[in-house]
Amino acid sequence: MTEKKPAFNINRLNSLVKKYSARARTEEPNATDLLGLMIHSALLYDATTEMADGAMQRIRSRNVDFNEFRVNLVDEMVATIGVKHPDGFERMRRLRMTLFDLYRRHHRVGLEQLVGKPKRDVRIYLENLEGMRTYVVSRVMLIGFDVPLLPIDGTTVDLLVHYEVLAEAMKPSELTEIFFKKFSSDRATLMHFALVAAADAFHNSGKAEAARVAREAIKKPTGAAAASVAASAKKKAKAASKGKAKSH
Repeated sequence: MTEKKPAFNINRLNSLVKKYSARARTEEPNATDLLGLMIHSALLYDATTEMADGAMQRIRSRNVDFNEFRVNLVDEMVATIGVKHPDGFERMRRLRMTLFDLYRRHHRVGLEQLVGKPKRDVRIYLENLEGMRTYVVSRVMLIGFDVPLLPIDGTTVDLLVHYEVLAEAMKPSELTEIFFKKFSSDRATLMHFALVAAADAFHNSGKAEAARVAREAIKKPTGAAAASVAASAKKKAKAASKGKAKSH
């Protein structure tokens, strides 16, 4: 029987973490404020630490509290974080959905209700908030609740492929679950901050943008390839429909 290849190269991962640990942040500035942690995490995925920190500072300085920020229009929220923030409109659209969902559930905007709850219940609660991304859930669970869910975004995957930690790209959520089974919360926290520092360097070198463009070109076929994919999907749907009709 052929031996299954490991999902990632642990030696290359350890080398990457060691390389960037010295310049990495050692703690999260919003760690004691769960809602602030969630918002900062929503600003950080596929962006740099500098971008996320700057956007967070502007949100705090231009609003009385996060509830006031919630009632802004999406365009106003984008203007606050900065129009150059990656994927700003979609990022703010989703964050606004999450903040409104919190308000609908509790008539206030906060996450204090999660303190002291079983960690499994906390994760399920966060995952079921409208607009919530896996990266944000993982980061809140790791830093706020000491659960070893390593936050992984598209940039992190591209980074790990670039450094040959991964032989090929995979879904960020899949990699988070693989790491979850391998590392303690202390190790996952150290790795997270080191990988964020590495991703910052990846962004600043221009390699992250080049990798993103290449990834999205593969993910979204155009021209004849797109037509072929659409025709294949239509054919499969038609066949499935016929099979369902026969079963009745």
